[in-house]
Amino acid sequence: MRILPVFFGVLVLCHALTSAAESAAPSSARRDATVLAIEKAYRTVVNISTERMVTRGYRDPFEDLLSEFYGYRRPQRAYTSYSLGSGVVVERSGYIVTNQHVVERASKITVTLTDGSKCEGRYVNGSTKHDLAVLKIESKQPLPAIELATDGDLMLGETVIALGDPYGLENTISRGVLSAKNRKATWEGEVVFEDMLQTDAAINPGNSGGALINLDGQLIGINTAMMAEAQSIGFAIPVKRVRQILSDLLSPEKSKGVWFGAQVTVQGSRLTVAAVQKGSPAERAGLRVGDEIAQMDGEPVRDSVDFESRLLHKAAGQDVSLTLQRGGKSLQTTVTLTAVPKVSGFELAWSKLGVRLQPLTAEIAQALGVAASQGMIVTEIERGGPAWQAGIRRGLVVARIGGLDLRQESDVAAALGEVASNDLVTMMVYTSVRRGAFVVQNVDSVRVKAK
Repeated sequence: MRILPVFFGVLVLCHALTSAAESAAPSSARRDATVLAIEKAYRTVVNISTERMVTRGYRDPFEDLLSEFYGYRRPQRAYTSYSLGSGVVVERSGYIVTNQHVVERASKITVTLTDGSKCEGRYVNGSTKHDLAVLKIESKQPLPAIELATDGDLMLGETVIALGDPYGLENTISRGVLSAKNRKATWEGEVVFEDMLQTDAAINPGNSGGALINLDGQLIGINTAMMAEAQSIGFAIPVKRVRQILSDLLSPEKSKGVWFGAQVTVQGSRLTVAAVQKGSPAERAGLRVGDEIAQMDGEPVRDSVDFESRLLHKAAGQDVSLTLQRGGKSLQTTVTLTAVPKVSGFELAWSKLGVRLQPLTAEIAQALGVAASQGMIVTEIERGGPAWQAGIRRGLVVARIGGLDLRQESDVAAALGEVASNDLVTMMVYTSVRRGAFVVQNVDSVRVKAK
């Protein structure tokens, strides 16, 4: 009589334990390639929120007259504009890539990781033309970084996954296929990309700067746009371009003032030296165009982004040990980094564009209705010079040159250092535009042909 209840209780308990184990154990059918890819890349995608100060003031028919004769200026109103976007961690020490339009002219950048922790983002470098920017956050622990896919390793119809934060909905996932590989994208009438990726994976406002990955969890593109007139048509900058532009944006010469002096590029599966600057540490160490870089400090180098990001951890005076392949032979050399030779950005602006620039003071910025960090004021213009012919005049505020935001003289030097005679240079200039009863600050694009 006592055995039956005990036996029945044991059966009930075993059934309950079995059911719980089955519900807790992952199903192999459900945990498919899509889930595995998301698990690999999920924590590398971040939310980016920005704040930007915008000013506007009331205008009446007599204000221009009063301003001209009596110096009168009605106080302008300032308000904060907020925007959201996404980004991808590309280097474990905290370097993040996103779209330039997500962070441009931001006075404050906040990065939220998938665990909910928030960090202040520092703008490192960016390209308006290519709509990519690099941010840096400080983290006590190494961050998970995304793996970049091999250039050109794309298949029409393959499953792709978009990760990001559309409409502020953090950590959102959408799945689709790779619809096309060679869509053209233009900027200022110029074709910037001829190989944009098209996908039917949902890309909505806020997805910009997020990751488009394949089923190996590798980055194949940076989500950048959607077609407003249609459904299920989104676009991403292909990883080949991301890698090329990131190599430039992460360059220690531009971001840290540390001089290596050689450009590297991926050719097939090889990382090769594409150019060597005269008098540079790389030239003194014997690097030549065409050399293959096999190892850096005893470790293999994956690609140009890996190479540049490792250089970012170096300082002037430190050595970089390289293993090279040249003509079928293995060579060892050491490059001793130095500080980038100082070049006057202001002198370059005058000699190449015919314009003299000056950093904005707080007083001038307030009078003009822009943030003090939003550009440089034109103090002198060479009549008949390149900038004059393009319509630049004294008193205008230049926000960017060649896609680089102007915050200090070194930014001008970085923007113009490699500009050759007859090159076209894009200058982004603030102008006041009347809209009804308000005056807002717009940014106009001007093309200047260098001397």
